[in-house]
Parts: sequence; structure tokens; C-alpha cells
Amino acid sequence: MKKNIKKFNLNNFKTPFCSKEKKKFKRYETVNFKSSFFKNSTKNFCKNKKVLIISGPARNGNHIVMSMLDGHHDVAFLPGEDFLLREFFSKAKENEKKLLSNIKNVKDIKFFTNMSGAYVDKWKSSDEFFRKKAIPKFWSGQQPENKSHIVDFQDIVPKINYKSYFNFLSSKINNIRNSKNFMEFFEIYLNALNKLVPEKKHAKYKHLYVYSGMRRELFYILEKTENVICISPIRKFESFYFSYAKSRFSTNTVKQRAFNELWDHWRHKTIDYLLLKKKYPNKIIFVKFEDLLRRPELTAKKLCKKLKIKFSKKLLIPTLLEKKVKGNSSFKKSDKYKGKFYQDSLDSQFRFPKEMLPDEYYEIYAEVSKNCI
Repeated sequence: MKKNIKKFNLNNFKTPFCSKEKKKFKRYETVNFKSSFFKNSTKNFCKNKKVLIISGPARNGNHIVMSMLDGHHDVAFLPGEDFLLREFFSKAKENEKKLLSNIKNVKDIKFFTNMSGAYVDKWKSSDEFFRKKAIPKFWSGQQPENKSHIVDFQDIVPKINYKSYFNFLSSKINNIRNSKNFMEFFEIYLNALNKLVPEKKHAKYKHLYVYSGMRRELFYILEKTENVICISPIRKFESFYFSYAKSRFSTNTVKQRAFNELWDHWRHKTIDYLLLKKKYPNKIIFVKFEDLLRRPELTAKKLCKKLKIKFSKKLLIPTLLEKKVKGNSSFKKSDKYKGKFYQDSLDSQFRFPKEMLPDEYYEIYAEVSKNCI
């Protein structure tokens, strides 16, 4: 007699996984905000300006999307991922009252700039590396757990205007102290990020923000705003495993301990992004990681259609501030990869044993596929 096995159904998930994290990830859990600062109306957020966020699960292609859109005249520049949004919410999770007191009484803007890299002032460190003509030992694709990365792409440190970014935030310190709500503060910070890079005067998306895995932050922001669009790349588990196992477990093979942790990671985050897509169908754009690499032109055209911007051939050359990049793979690449979308992570020597994959995986990924462009 066959067992009655329930198939995957998104309707069975009433709350996202980010609302109940494991102990070691508690600071990244959903915050039950108590203050008016987080609850107040945010109708004027970036008034008459569109904001683009790139955020899918980690190691799912966020940097590919970022480097694809980098050269488009309708999307603002950004020199890399910025940690502030996640770190700000994490500090609220730890002690909301203390965080708000620090904001109201802040005297040193470094309180905020130090959030840009979670543990360090990312943009100051990046500027220092550029001036020394030095390159950090690892980039985001090789980032160890609970460590910051200074550079996002292998072998490239972008030229940024850190002084302008810092001075702008310093000039707004009174505005920050008197912010009526979080989105008012966040708009100031987005304007500061634009000071790091050359301005695209006629860009349709005046602000760009990139950071992976921002589920709780997106549930909050998309509820509060009407002018934010998020692109969320989603990757198959098989290649995701080898990418993350390399940086987190220093292995190129399938090991049970690594599989257990990374399966939970992929499953939880993917389902949370599906819940976001279900709740905000017109604000979240799903794109397959595999399509970005195998069919970059077709995928770029579909992205442009969704963003309501004109397709440009520039999207077929991955760049950072219009400088060709090799990507941010966990595996070091030679110069022949510069300025190319390559399929090594898909057509690699590594093969995942299919018998280890639960039936639920295929059902979850089928749901992802239904929602992708």
C-alpha cells in the first residue's frame, strides 16, 4: 500500500522561515518592531524616483545580474553589495531601543558607515585598497561565514569617491537624527551611495541597492513602498551546493554534514522568496541563474521588458562601473573569463548524486520555474 505523501504546496507555509531562525542566525530573524520609527507611514520615500534592488539567496547569481545591468544608462551605478540594510535590521533585532537612541544622539557618522561592511567600513577599506593598488585576498564568492568582503568581484577594486559619500552623510547628520521613519533614513543613505559613483543623470532607476538573502528586509520594504522593484535570481541546488561548499566547507565533494546545512539554506530561502513573490507578484522579478549564463541575451531582453527599459548590447558584457569583470565565482578564474558570462559552474566536473535529492526539491524548483521570466 502506497503512503499518502503530501506534495509541496506553498499555501502550507503561513509564515516565512526568516520569522523563526536557528539560534546562530537569530540576529537575522524578522523583527517585531515596537517603535513608530519603523511603523510610521513612508509615502514620500524617494518621491518620483524608482528604486531597484537585486536580492536573491546567496550564491544564486546576484552579482551576475548586477554586472549585467551595470552598463545600462537607465540603472544607477553601485560599486558592490552594501551590508547596511541587513546590519541595521540586525541591530534592531538585538536591541531596538538602543539602536534608536544611538540614531537620535549620533555624533559620529561612522556609526552608519561601519555598517556598510557589517564589521568594517567597506567603502573606506575599498578606497584604501584602490589607492594602494592592492587587491584583497578573497572576494565575495569566497567569503567565509560571518566575515565581510571588501571586493565583490575577483581581481578588481573599483575606483570610488569615498570622500563624497562620507561628507554627504556627515552633512545630513541632523536629518538622520530627526528622521521620522526608517525609510526616510534609508533614502538619505541611498543618496549617499550615489555619491560613491558617477551619476547617470537620466536613469529611470535612480537608486540601486544590492545584497543577497534580504527576506525580512524585503517583506518590510515592499509593504512600505510603491516604487521599489526587486530582481531575485534563483539557482538549482546541484550547482549551488558546490559553490557554497567550496567557500563554507572547503570541499569539492558531497559530504553529509555540508549537504544537511546547505539543503536547509537553499530550501528555507527559496521558499521565503516564493512567499515574497506570491505576496508582491508585480514587485519581485524571478530569473533563473542558469538562464543568465546559458541564454544571457534572451534573459537580458526579458529583464529589460520587465523593468520597462530598452535593451542594450552592453548588458552582454559583465562589468563593474563599466570595467570588465571575471565574476565572483568561488573558484578562481583566469583573465580569459574577463567580460564574459561563462557556464563553468553549470558544465563543471562536479556532479551531484541525484539519489540524495529529496522529491520536494523538484517540486519547489517547479514552483520557481513557473514564476521566472
